[in-house]
Amino acid sequence: MNATQQHLLDTYRAARRAESAPPAPGAHTVRTLRDLLRWRRSRTAVPEQAPRTAPAVRTTPLHHHAEPAES
Repeated sequence: MNATQQHLLDTYRAARRAESAPPAPGAHTVRTLRDLLRWRRSRTAVPEQAPRTAPAVRTTPLHHHAEPAES
């Protein structure tokens, strides 16, 4: 079943149930493509985050261990 046949079947079912007819196939294609292109352009326009700086180098040891005594 192609898109046109499915649309006709859905329209018939909607009419039998007193519901509104579904949109025709391809009715929102242009709007959808336009939205996708706008989203893609907005993703490329976002500036990259600044790189994180390296953590500060510790100059003192974390634990002070006593040097072994010479005998």
